[in-house]
Amino acid sequence: MTLKLHSPAHTIRAALIGAAIAVAGPAQATLMDRGGGLIYDSVLNVTWLKDTNFAGTSGFASSGPNGAMIWTEAMSWADNLTYFD
Repeated sequence: MTLKLHSPAHTIRAALIGAAIAVAGPAQATLMDRGGGLIYDSVLNVTWLKDTNFAGTSGFASSGPNGAMIWTEAMSWADNLTYFD
């Protein structure tokens, strides 16, 4: 896997996140299926998409065949996601 970072700030942020994950230790998350392709992670208090390539499989026009997008496209796509609760 290749991770492309676009600026020194992204490099620093990625290093800090990596360090935090490394020292955090094992987590005991409860993953709850919320339906509609959503999974809730109780440790991180976030909801994930079941389909890790949803941008590609949903036919999002700006994504490549594997769902790849540049940062600004990805932010716009994420900001405009709709779901049910």
